[in-house]
Amino acid sequence: MTLRWLLALCSIWGVAEALPASVTLKNIRHEPQSLNNCAPVTAMTLLGYYGASVTQAQAAAVMKDYPGDPQVTSVELANYLGRAGLRSVIRYAGDAELLRTLVANGFPVVLQQRLQQGSNVAHFRTVYGYSAGYFLTSDPLLGPSLRLTPAQLMSLWAYYNGEYLVAYPPAKEAQVQAILGRDFSTAANWQHLRTHGEQDVKARPGDPYAWWGLAKATLRLGNPRLASEYFERAINLGVPTMYYLYRQEAFEAWTQAGKHSRTLSVTQRALQTFPRSKELQHFRTLASRSLEKPGS
Repeated sequence: MTLRWLLALCSIWGVAEALPASVTLKNIRHEPQSLNNCAPVTAMTLLGYYGASVTQAQAAAVMKDYPGDPQVTSVELANYLGRAGLRSVIRYAGDAELLRTLVANGFPVVLQQRLQQGSNVAHFRTVYGYSAGYFLTSDPLLGPSLRLTPAQLMSLWAYYNGEYLVAYPPAKEAQVQAILGRDFSTAANWQHLRTHGEQDVKARPGDPYAWWGLAKATLRLGNPRLASEYFERAINLGVPTMYYLYRQEAFEAWTQAGKHSRTLSVTQRALQTFPRSKELQHFRTLASRSLEKPGS
């Protein structure tokens, strides 16, 4: 029994009792996504659950940099939800127990995962139920009632280091804080991810995504030089070019550590595939300007 579990139960129900064996949240609106529209559909699903109406086309018009933009980040999703009055927390190193606790207390949870095994495409899906042996998700591409076993869910989730988003009305913040416990603090969650990453790279030293998670936590905790080493380890183990469309933390670390040539080299390669990515363009410009300075 974890501290998080105890805090959630004691704060919300007042007494320690087991989570329900099965939960399915109601009012989960689903709509098949248009191309690269998993984030707008996810926004539609969450806003619909909390009583607001929006179409995926309306959400896409605000969230995307241009029609067909293949990448919307969790932060951009949270910002859009904020326009409608919802607060969001984005955290890492999530686990099955946390998902059950959040869902049992009425909070659907957005996961950033692989689309499917073997795919390099990032994908949002929303967990809104669970029962013995599976989690129930609304998947913008694969359907409104996609069932994933805990093993399947965790495997797809490891690609993005257990990243999750919880959106909620401001009046429910105390509930979310109680459920997340220390992880409600951003700094504490980075420490959690670092510990998780250290365990993962020890258990799976050949896993590039485990190294990426450790690198990201190390960067956020203020050590860009060590983070740069971990990012290099991840890249050398085989991070695909598409990953840079969704994750730019390596460029942040290299920029802070003064490794501008490395940033320029990788962003130029990635931009050959994704020439309109504003994030890749941003870091390429930073690197180019830094290298043009005298003494660089």
